Amino acid sequence: MTATAAERTAAKDRRARRRPRFEGGLAGGPAALLLLLPVALLEIAILFAPLLYIAFRSLYDWQPGGDSEFIGFDNYVALFTDPAFWQVVGNQFFYLLGLPLWVIAPLVVAFMLREKVAGAGFFRSVYFLPAVMSPAVVALVFRALLSGDGPVNALLRAVGLGSLAHPWLSDEAAVKPVIVILVLWAGFGTGVLIFSAALSAVPKHLFEAARLDGVGFWGEFWHIAVPSIRSAVVLWMIFQVISIFLFMFSWVYVLTRGGPGLSSATMDFAIYQEFMRFGFFGTAAAQSVVLMLFIVFIAALGGVIVKLLGRDRSRGKRAAA
Repeated sequence: MTATAAERTAAKDRRARRRPRFEGGLAGGPAALLLLLPVALLEIAILFAPLLYIAFRSLYDWQPGGDSEFIGFDNYVALFTDPAFWQVVGNQFFYLLGLPLWVIAPLVVAFMLREKVAGAGFFRSVYFLPAVMSPAVVALVFRALLSGDGPVNALLRAVGLGSLAHPWLSDEAAVKPVIVILVLWAGFGTGVLIFSAALSAVPKHLFEAARLDGVGFWGEFWHIAVPSIRSAVVLWMIFQVISIFLFMFSWVYVLTRGGPGLSSATMDFAIYQEFMRFGFFGTAAAQSVVLMLFIVFIAALGGVIVKLLGRDRSRGKRAAA
């Protein structure tokens, strides 16, 4: 005996009603909170608890293993009145000047590789190779290459350009630009891969229509490619800015030890120096809190920018419709 059309329709309706109950329970009910609880506890234990402890210790003349006297905000006062701290902050913002280069260079190469370039996959792999290498190892190699009597200066002298030979890592005027270029080289491939993935989602007919209208390479780049993937561009910029504050330590430590003087030191390197070398534990804790606030502010600002860009895109789509 076969089921009637009405019975089959009723069975489908029953199955459709059963599915949302299960999915809705996982999406917003107690089950979701139960699944998130272990991750939240782990995050609190690994990340937030140490940060709160450091913030607490920054209010003390911290002596690990001994008596620590409560001194309020004296560590912060000493920090903000120390010229060395402001020199390090100035170095940090000098590295930020490399941000346009770190964003535009991989973006241009990714845009070039989106065309039918022979061996595009090979080039992406070559560009990405430095990203999988340890920064400490790479920095050791470049420290040898860029030393006063290293291969770079030897090559310049051999080809008659001895006037360009330079103590690249021991000159206050040259050391920060050199580090900016090395960090560009190290992160270049990651940027190319991210932008290549973003560009692959841009409809090809936009570029074809632009070519029919006589738009050149740079016109396509600035007026089609960049606006189409601006969310990816902003996210890469945020990642690079946070990297400047968090991931420069290995480069600075291996290449220059912050020198000459403090001319290449970053905040994370200065924290290491205060804590591990000089034993100013309270000051190091205060500087850690300041660094954390810098990063939180940058992340929050980036989130606002991404949200505003999303609203603009939604409005543009509604207007086009």
